[in-house]
Formats: sequence, C-alpha cells, structure tokens
Amino acid sequence: MFIGHLPGAYLVFRTATPNVGKAVFAAAMLGAIAPDLDMLWFYLVDDRAHHHHAYLTHRPVLWAGIMLAGLIAGLRWPQAGRVVAFFGAGGLVHMALDSIVGEITWLWPLSNFSHPLVTVEATHSHWILSFLNHWTFVVEIGITVLAAILFFSGGNRSARTG
Repeated sequence: MFIGHLPGAYLVFRTATPNVGKAVFAAAMLGAIAPDLDMLWFYLVDDRAHHHHAYLTHRPVLWAGIMLAGLIAGLRWPQAGRVVAFFGAGGLVHMALDSIVGEITWLWPLSNFSHPLVTVEATHSHWILSFLNHWTFVVEIGITVLAAILFFSGGNRSARTG
C-alpha cells in the first residue's frame, strides 16, 4: 500500500470503536503507520539489500505482542494499557493491509512462508508505476475516499477526550 494504511486504519477503528478516547485512537493511527518507519533503515542503512517486509517491524508477532502487552498492562494501568494495545492493533491492521499485495510472514517465527493475496506483475519500467497502474491501487483510492467522507462528515468528532 502506498496511501491506504492511515485511511484504512481510520475506517477500521472509527467504525469498530467509535467512542474510544482521542489518545487511544491516536495510538491506533500511529501504530497503523509505524511499521513503515523501517523504510528509514531500508534506504539509509541497509542500502535496499533486503525488502523492508523482511524486517522485524513487518512481523505480525511483534504487533500482536505489543497488543497483548497493552492488554496485560491495562489490568494495572487501564488508560496506558489501552494506548499500548491500540498501538499494537494499529500495527496489525497495517500487516493485514500489506498482505493484499505484499509478502507478510504471519506464522513467523514458526514459518517463513508468505504469499500476497494478489500478485502485482512488473508491467512498467519502475515497480512503483506497476503498483500505481494495478487495479489494487483503485481499491486504495476507494479506501482513502471513504475515510475522507467519514472524516469530513463528522465521524472524527465521535471520539471522547482522553
């Protein structure tokens, strides 16, 4: 996904948890984009030697672990636990969205198997052009338009403060 992580997560969390507090909702949104912070490592350190989906930040077990840690912490510190749990859940939404055209190893560390739901063939001179001209990008645009409609129609005002 190029543009769909934040809008996709917005749709998921705004519709599934409409009354969640602003801090918790913000944590979910940050979690939804956090896995792609590995692009800094990919370009600045790794010199594109490994696909960024091979990094730990794109392992669902990491985000499930963060979510579980938040749920456990929430037993003692409810608000902090919710923030951490929703951050992890946002990362899991990112993994689900990446699984459409990307290779995510859902069973790692037990298995390195990964296979996208849809394969984007190299139809253009640059891989980005192949993705932007594939039908799945139309789905991303649709997700983004739906999220914008929900946001601008007042769906963003339903979150409580806190």
